[in-house]
Amino acid sequence: MENIFTGGLPLYQQIQNHLESLIINGQLGPGHQLPSEKELEVQFGVSRVTVRRALQELSIDGKIQTVTGKGSFVLKPKIEPLTALTSFSENMRAQGYKPSYQNAVIFIISPNPKIKGILDLKEGENVAYLTREMLADGLPMAIQDAFFPERIYSRNPELFTPEILNNISFYKVLEIELGVLLKRAEESVDAAPATEEEARKLNINPGDVVLIIKRTTFDINDQPVEYVKLVFPAERYRYKVELFRPSKSD
Repeated sequence: MENIFTGGLPLYQQIQNHLESLIINGQLGPGHQLPSEKELEVQFGVSRVTVRRALQELSIDGKIQTVTGKGSFVLKPKIEPLTALTSFSENMRAQGYKPSYQNAVIFIISPNPKIKGILDLKEGENVAYLTREMLADGLPMAIQDAFFPERIYSRNPELFTPEILNNISFYKVLEIELGVLLKRAEESVDAAPATEEEARKLNINPGDVVLIIKRTTFDINDQPVEYVKLVFPAERYRYKVELFRPSKSD
């Protein structure tokens, strides 16, 4: 019997913390199968209920996945956004993943009233619509549907071919190639079941939970230059924000 208990915390939480430390330290890597509930019960000298609660908490935290009839397996860590206005590729590289893109399609369309209002477009002004899939280490990570003013596209249409957009960050095109300097963005996040098309593109099951992130990006003149909808599989991506306590006046 392994003695990991130090008192204070409930036994299930101490077992949870112990297993989590093994995962974080790499002793239990992604795909590794944990011992069975019975084996953990014997290993730690606790009840089945205690072991089951520890595994449930690890599952809720996204550290493991329990498959009925097969056991519990360590999951790959979920990818999280950086607390800054970054591109997909910047975000992935910062976390040790290789970003890539596929199936890019771009064309000019007339915006609906919502897009027209968000991008503050003039009457009769069109938008460029870009859709593509984003990958991390070859694994589908997001579907991108982006809209930006045609006037930006028209500066150099040769930069917006599918061949280029399958190999480069959109923000890199804007900032480095076109000199559009980005300042800030507004985002909202919702959860929804994956449609059949989203499931096919993301290699998940229809109805699986996806995170829908909608972002409006502004340049240094505070003009909107992009509206984008990103669809991430919740099993691979976790949204994170950094919060600060506001200063209080006397």
